[in-house]
Amino acid sequence: MKAHFLLAILLLTAALPATAGPYDQPYAIVESGAAAEARNEGRVVISKIDGSSTRDPRRSDPIKPGKRTISVRFQSSRGMFRPQNLDLQLDLEPCTRYLIVASYESKSGPTWTPKVYPEPIAECRKKFKMDSVSPGTGK
Repeated sequence: MKAHFLLAILLLTAALPATAGPYDQPYAIVESGAAAEARNEGRVVISKIDGSSTRDPRRSDPIKPGKRTISVRFQSSRGMFRPQNLDLQLDLEPCTRYLIVASYESKSGPTWTPKVYPEPIAECRKKFKMDSVSPGTGK
């Protein structure tokens, strides 16, 4: 009886359609880059992607490549920076990580601009047999 029950569950599980996960196709990731005082750069908060809030303000879940609107926020205890929130239009490439930082002239403000550092995601490129072209350069 028990064996028949287990066999039935096994057959039902095998009949279910396989769902594709976020890592089953080439993806991109958007992250908050590290603060670097020597370069006058601070960490940003990744608040939304295409209008949807992120689960983690430091790192997105895998994102389907293509044109996306990334909403970032920057604030510092050292001064008042404007704007606090900013929307970036990025064309995300497959198997690429985008590190975003706030670049400023003065630690006390008042303005900042986003700076984006693209880098390849090695395990993604290997899995999907992509060439070693550097993101954003075409080389």
